[in-house]
Amino acid sequence: MKIVVPVMPHNLDEAQAIDSSKFDDVDIIEWRADFLNKDDIMTVAPAIFEKFSGREIILTIRTDKEGGNIHLTDQEYVGLLKEVNAIYHPDYIDFEYFSHVEAFQEMLEFSNLVLSYHNFSETPENIMEAFSELTALAPRVVKIAVMPKSEQDVLDLMNYTRGFKTLNPEQAYATMSMGKLGRISRMAGDLTGSCWSFSSLENSSAPGQIALSDMKRIKEILDAD
Repeated sequence: MKIVVPVMPHNLDEAQAIDSSKFDDVDIIEWRADFLNKDDIMTVAPAIFEKFSGREIILTIRTDKEGGNIHLTDQEYVGLLKEVNAIYHPDYIDFEYFSHVEAFQEMLEFSNLVLSYHNFSETPENIMEAFSELTALAPRVVKIAVMPKSEQDVLDLMNYTRGFKTLNPEQAYATMSMGKLGRISRMAGDLTGSCWSFSSLENSSAPGQIALSDMKRIKEILDAD
């Protein structure tokens, strides 16, 4: 299980001020570009990719439909993803599949897609259908993050992840149950088959994220003989 930590600059000055050495123990950097104004994303992009040159990067523009900070039409959303990809070639591109499904055909050429689904309100009863639909599209990573309302919701997500990973061993999954109740799911990726856990360095990008220093210690304990 790899540790992913987001960077969330609000402007160019903040991007240029990032101390990349603080991320030396991070496996993957997620650039949350939705903390910028739409017109500033391409202005800030050079600073991000220069700052983390040689590192694995996920490009994420989390829209307000799925708990993010920016409102975009399908065409604006796809256009920005394509423009950043064409110039900077991030290792992964997060695509909110169910929120922008009408534009998905325009993304078929990309081999680096993370097809994602985020629900900050609940763990829907039909969550298995989301697993099935995203798995059938065979992206580089299937990402599912949902909010639990009970302990059973957490266990269900972990169990579904394990089940789908067992049936589809070549498919990468990154799943998490959010909030305090779901924190155990962020620690148990090696058990459930989830390939990533999202941690925070200073500011968290989702409820229940565990601080990087704590996650590193947890991994050391879990990995110890």
